[in-house]
Amino acid sequence: MQEVDEREECGMYFIPHLGVYRSDKKTSKLRVVLNASSATTNGYSLNSLQYNGGVAQNDLFLIMVRFRKHIFAFIADVQKMYRMIWINPDQRKLQRILWRENMDEPIKTFELSTVTYGTTSAPFLATRTLKQLALDEAGNFPLGSSVVMSDVYIDDVLTGAETLLEAKELKNKLINIFAKGGMVLHKWCGNNTELIEVSENYDFSDSSEIKVLGVYWNPKHDCFSFRVKIDLHELNTKRDVLSTIARIYDPLGLLGAVVAKAKIFLQKLWMLKIDWTDLLPDTINREWRQFVESLQVVNDININRCIVVEQPEVIELHGFSDASQSAYGAVVYCKSITSDGRMLVHLIASKSRVAPTKQTTIPRLELCAAVLLAKLVHRVKQALKLNVTNTFLWSDSMIVLSWIRKESYKLKPLWLTGLLQSREMTSSEQWRYVATEDNPADFVSRGMDSLKLKTCELWWNGPKFLMSNQYPQ
Repeated sequence: MQEVDEREECGMYFIPHLGVYRSDKKTSKLRVVLNASSATTNGYSLNSLQYNGGVAQNDLFLIMVRFRKHIFAFIADVQKMYRMIWINPDQRKLQRILWRENMDEPIKTFELSTVTYGTTSAPFLATRTLKQLALDEAGNFPLGSSVVMSDVYIDDVLTGAETLLEAKELKNKLINIFAKGGMVLHKWCGNNTELIEVSENYDFSDSSEIKVLGVYWNPKHDCFSFRVKIDLHELNTKRDVLSTIARIYDPLGLLGAVVAKAKIFLQKLWMLKIDWTDLLPDTINREWRQFVESLQVVNDININRCIVVEQPEVIELHGFSDASQSAYGAVVYCKSITSDGRMLVHLIASKSRVAPTKQTTIPRLELCAAVLLAKLVHRVKQALKLNVTNTFLWSDSMIVLSWIRKESYKLKPLWLTGLLQSREMTSSEQWRYVATEDNPADFVSRGMDSLKLKTCELWWNGPKFLMSNQYPQ
C-alpha cells in the first residue's frame, strides 16, 4: 500500500479493517480482515457494486478426486497470492484504508495496491490471473501449465505423479512457472520426504495431519480422516441438529451413508413442522442423541487417499445406485489391476438425495438414483483423466434396467427426461443387475450409523465379486 493525500476528488471508498488472531494456525496467526461490504452514507458498499466474475478454476470435487489417482502426491500453496497481483492504478482509490503505526501518530490515508481479500471480485481476479499465467507460459512449461489450469483451487495446489522422478520434476516446473508470475509456493507437504521442503518458519516434514481443502490428510500414512466436533446436549432443537450436520464436511461423500442418515432425520423434522427453537419430542430426541453419540466414531475412520495400484494395466469404474422411500443415492468405485494380477478396489465418491416429501413410486426413485449415478460417473471420469478400460453401472431394480434398454418412443413422457439424461452419459450395455445384499448404494438410500460404517467392507471396497473377474450376469 502507499500513503496518499486524503483530500482528493470524490469516488473514493474506505474499507474498515481489523485483525483476527488464530492460535491454532501454524502460519499467519494474525490475519488482516477487510470488510468491503460496509455501506457508505449513500447506502452502497464496494462489494455491492462489484461482479464476482464467476468461476475460473475446476471445482473442488474434481480436484479432490484427481488428487486420489497419484501414487506420489504433494500439496503446496501460493504465498500471499492476492498480494502478488496489482490492481489497476485508476481503481486503487476504491481500496483506501485509515492506518497509523501507534496511538501517538496521526491517522494517515493509504491505498491498497493489490488484490484485496474481502472484496467480491478478489477470488476471480486472483484465479483468472493464475489461468492467464498458465496460458502465457504453456510453451515454456507445458507440464506445469496443465497443473495450474486443472489442479489448483484458489491458492492451493494438489497434484502428483505416478513415479517419484516425475513428481520431483513436476514440483520444479511448478516452482518455475509461479516464479514467472512473481509468486512463491510454500507449505510443501507430500507422501514422500523428497517432495517436502523445510522452511525456517514452519516445518511440515513431521506433521501427522494437514488440512487439504477442508479434509484432513496424513501424508505419512497417506490417508484421509475427519475431525467432527460433537456437542452432546440432553435436549436439542432443530437448529442444534442442523448445526451438527453442517460440521460434517465431506466433499467426496466418503461418509455418504452417515450423511444420508442425517439428511433423512432432518427431513423428518421438516415434516413434523418443528420450529428452529422448539425442543425435539422425546422419541425423536433420543434417536438424535444416539446418532450424535455414534458420530464420534467418524474421527477414528482412516481412508486411503490413493485409489489405484502402481502401474495398472486395467482400470475399471463400478457404479451402484439404489433408492428407498426415504432417499436415493449412488456410489462409485475404482478397480485397478496390474499385469501380474495384483488388484485394488477403493471407494471414490458417493452422492445422496432425500426423496421428495410428495410420495412417489419406488421405480421412479430408482430411476432418479440411476440418473444420479450416470452424472456421478461422468464427473469422476472427467476428474480422473485415466484410461478407463471398462465402466459398469449396477442397479437392483429390474424395472429401471428394462426402461434403460427400451427405445425412447415406447416409454411414457413421464420417464423420458431422466432416461435421456442417463443415456447422454452412459450406454445401455454398461448397466447390469446386482442383488440388493451386494449393493453398497443401499447404505446411502437408507443411511447408516458411523459405528457400522467404520467396519463395513461392502461400503469401503464394494461387493466381493469385484475382487474376481467373474461378475454376475
